[in-house]
Amino acid sequence: MFATRRSFAPTAAALTVLAGALAGSGCTGHGRNTSEQMTLAQQRMAQIKSATEWEMAEQAYRVGDLDRALEKVNTSIAMNPSVAKSHVLKGRVLLEQGELERARQSLLRAEVISPNNDEAHYYLGVVNERLAKREDALARYMKSVELSPDEALYVVAAAELMIDLDRADEAQAFLDSRAAAFDHNAGVRQTLGHLAMMRSDYTRAIELFREARLLAPEAPSMLEDLVFAQFTAGEFAEAEFGIAQLIRQDENEGRRDLLRMRARCFIELDRTIEAREVLLTLTAGDEGEKDIESWLDLGSLAYRTNDMTRLRQASTKLIALVPSQPDGYVFRAIWLREHGDSAKALETLERGFQYADMPVDAVLLRGVIEQDLGMYAAAERSFRSAAESSPDDRRAAVLLELLEAPARDVATFPIDSE
Repeated sequence: MFATRRSFAPTAAALTVLAGALAGSGCTGHGRNTSEQMTLAQQRMAQIKSATEWEMAEQAYRVGDLDRALEKVNTSIAMNPSVAKSHVLKGRVLLEQGELERARQSLLRAEVISPNNDEAHYYLGVVNERLAKREDALARYMKSVELSPDEALYVVAAAELMIDLDRADEAQAFLDSRAAAFDHNAGVRQTLGHLAMMRSDYTRAIELFREARLLAPEAPSMLEDLVFAQFTAGEFAEAEFGIAQLIRQDENEGRRDLLRMRARCFIELDRTIEAREVLLTLTAGDEGEKDIESWLDLGSLAYRTNDMTRLRQASTKLIALVPSQPDGYVFRAIWLREHGDSAKALETLERGFQYADMPVDAVLLRGVIEQDLGMYAAAERSFRSAAESSPDDRRAAVLLELLEAPARDVATFPIDSE
């Protein structure tokens, strides 16, 4: 008889043993690897999301939306806090918002993550400079130059700060040592132009600023530096042409310093009508009421053009605004003498000598008025005093000769061109 065949039916105990065997086998290892892979995938996804948030933050920063930039970079850092460039960007945003200490902390965090991050050192230099820690700032700039010697921005920042620290020779040597690498860089040419201006080498400065402008024609600071150099060198026609270009730019609309410089160019070019129009604009309104330099220029122009109404107006303003300066008293004395009140003119000048450091022109004018009043001995003393204080000024000698002439002709007050 054949034995009865039994079908296989695993018992509960057998299943338990089998499960234990499986638990001790490689199946468990496969589960651990799967978990690790999932973790790595999540990390990669977080990095991708963090990078995306960083890019959005940078875009917002570039268009000036600082609040959104800060929000996005904070999100990026929360997802992946170990990226130095994220902390650098946050520091830059906070720097633009004026949060200097918070910016410094972010940049220091970037430095901890990446000690040789050139941007972190550069922007720490910017923060330190704004905090008036200029030596610390220079050290940071120099470190950024060391890390990225081909980055012109860092070189210019270091050189400009050397200039501010009255270390112009060091700045010149620093730039000269890098001349080959940055021969065609606009910022470096501009800084060399600033050094030339400090040496009063205006011809060289104009040349350097022209080169800088050719290299960066869209940068308004290049044209502005060129204009100032031309104005200082007495190239008034060229300077006025450049100022006209600057004023047409939206960001320079209504800039009083440019308008004032343009008025002075007009005066030097004998374009007196245009100069007067600009100066009348500058002296109008609440701001114009207190614009001392523009009132000085208006008074000088009024004297030159014999505009007694404007001369009197300028004298009144200047005596009220700056009683310790001589110009208001001189303008008022000229106006009074022109209107036949020499006694009052002399009294005004004496008040000026009491309160202000009066120039040689005021001494000469006093002598002329004293001569008007028949005070010849006093006039002679004034003319001789002017001659002693300014021996190269021929006007005092001329007035003395007229005073000593037998007819005692009435003298006129000589202007610079006479």
